[in-house]
Order: sequence, then structure tokens, then C-alpha cells
Amino acid sequence: MKIPVVKEWGSWAVFSSSCLAGLITGLKTQPWLAGRDFINVTAFTILGLAFLINSKNPLASALRSKGKKEHVLWSLFFTLTGLVFLIPFLIEGIKTFQIFAILITSYIILLSSGKEHHLATELNGFALLTISAPVVYFAVTGEVSWKLYLAVTVFFSAGVFKVRLRLRKTPLLRLIMIFYCAATAVIFYFANISIFILLPFIDNIMTALWLREEKLSTTGNMELAKSILFVIMIGLLWR
Repeated sequence: MKIPVVKEWGSWAVFSSSCLAGLITGLKTQPWLAGRDFINVTAFTILGLAFLINSKNPLASALRSKGKKEHVLWSLFFTLTGLVFLIPFLIEGIKTFQIFAILITSYIILLSSGKEHHLATELNGFALLTISAPVVYFAVTGEVSWKLYLAVTVFFSAGVFKVRLRLRKTPLLRLIMIFYCAATAVIFYFANISIFILLPFIDNIMTALWLREEKLSTTGNMELAKSILFVIMIGLLWR
């Protein structure tokens, strides 16, 4: 039996980095001082989110095959298992996070329309992956941080434009990349988020200005290194 595990390692990197960002920023609030028992609920929450992410491939396959039984069953298995693990989190946080049902619905609509690799779908997918940051933060602290979600989402969404720039190498995409980095810095400033957290964006700007030939795997490794640096900067500078 072949288990349809998501093999898009970039997605797992974004998910893992977002979870770490939520965990680190949550722990910086020292929730144990308030007597909060967060260890079990946080562990179950991360595990549940991982199962939900893994439901993406069989869901997409089910939509492409117009409901082939095998794909539907795998999608249901990952979804239901993920929701079971998320029960401790949902009991407390479902009212706060129900707004994200809009993103889930729009993503399914885009997939069912055959637009899996369109820009809107990829950005929507990244916005779903980065939900793990405020969700884990909530599991740790019992509070929601929309500022954290904003920071993590706009940072990792830059990777979508970076890959497209690498593939197409058009002047327009170069300008979009530079504008995106500048706009993100402005957003961080007005949201009272340290712009030094955006240090990894130096690579994005350098790529837009001096586009060099490199393998796509090299770009992937660079994005992974940047996600690690981003989490480190979050840990050092988040307040």
C-alpha cells in the first residue's frame, strides 16, 4: 500500500518553520508562570496540523480524478485524523480561528478549477501553511497573535515570487520582487515588527538585481537556509 505523503519538501519547511516561530514566540511569554498546561495540547496541535497538510495531495488527486475512491479515502483519513488530534486546540480556539475557513474554501475551489500551480493558489497555500504559527502560539499561550501570522505569511510568500523569478527571469518579476521586499519592510515598520527579521530578504534583492544561473535545487536549499535564519531572527528580536 502506497501512502500518499506530501513530498513537496518546501511545504514542510514552511510548515516546520511556522510551527517553530509560533512555539518560540509563545514560550517567550513564559506561559508556565500563569500555570498554563500547554505541552500536551501543543504537541497534539502540531501533529494534527501535519496530518491536515498531508491531506492536500489525495484531495488534489480526488478532484482531478473526479472522486476516485482511493484518493477520497486517503483524504478523509488524513483530515479526520488531523481533526481528532486538534480537538484539545479546537475546544479553546475554534471561535477565534474559524475565519480561516475562508482560506480553506478558496483553496479547494482553486484546486477543483484545475489551477493548482497558479499564483493565487500557491499564495493561498502558503497562507494556509503559515496558519500553523498563530495556531501553535495559541496552543502555548491561549492567546492569538495576528501580528505573528502577518510576519510569517508575508515572509514566506516571498518564496513564491522568488521561484517564479528563477524560472521566468523577466524584468517585471525582478521589479515585483524588489517592490515586495520594500513593501514588506514598510508593513513590518507600521506593525511594530523589527525589520531586522527580514535580513534573509537580502538574498531576494540580490537575486532580483543580479540574476545568476543556478539549479532549482540550489534555490530550494537557499530558501531552507533563509527559513532557518528567519526563525532565529524571530527568536532573537520578537517582542
